Amino acid sequence: MIDGHATGLILNHAYGINDILELPDTFAKKKGQVIQLLRLRNPWGNSEWNGAWSSNSEELVKYGQILEKYIKSLPPDEQYDLDADDGTFLMSYEDWRDSFSSLFINNDFPEDWTGVRFKSAWTPQNSGGIPNKNQKDLFDDYARNPQFLIRPAKDCELMLSLQ
Repeated sequence: MIDGHATGLILNHAYGINDILELPDTFAKKKGQVIQLLRLRNPWGNSEWNGAWSSNSEELVKYGQILEKYIKSLPPDEQYDLDADDGTFLMSYEDWRDSFSSLFINNDFPEDWTGVRFKSAWTPQNSGGIPNKNQKDLFDDYARNPQFLIRPAKDCELMLSLQ
C-alpha cells in the first residue's frame, strides 16, 4: 500500500528488474526531459503493479507509441508485450524507490570468464585490523592479516567478493 491505496504488489515478495529505461519525454514542456522507468516481473507471473505506467494506465496510453518503438529496438529475445498479463509491468523510478526497501544484485558472468578462489580466514592469530596508532606492534599485527597479490596478465575486468 502507498498512502492507503492498494498497489497490486505483494508484501515481502521478490520482483526481478528486467530492464531500466530512460526515454525522451516528448510531451514535456521543457526540451530534453526524460522518463525513467523500470520493467519489473513477478516471478509467479501474476499480481502486477496497478499504479502509474501499469496496464491501461493514462501514462501507458499516452506514451504507448514511444514504448512500442523502444521495445521493437530490443533484440528479439528481449522484446515483450506491454499488455500481456504475465506478471511483467512498468513502474516509474520514483514509485519503485517509494515501494521497495531492499535491492539484491546478482552478477551473471559471461561463459568466457574464469574464477579463482582463495580460501582463508581471519583468526585470533592473524586479525590485526588496521593500525590506529603509529606503533611497530600494531603494524606487525596488521601484516599478519590475510593478504593476496592479484596481478592480471592483461587489461581485464575484475570482480571481487569478500564474504
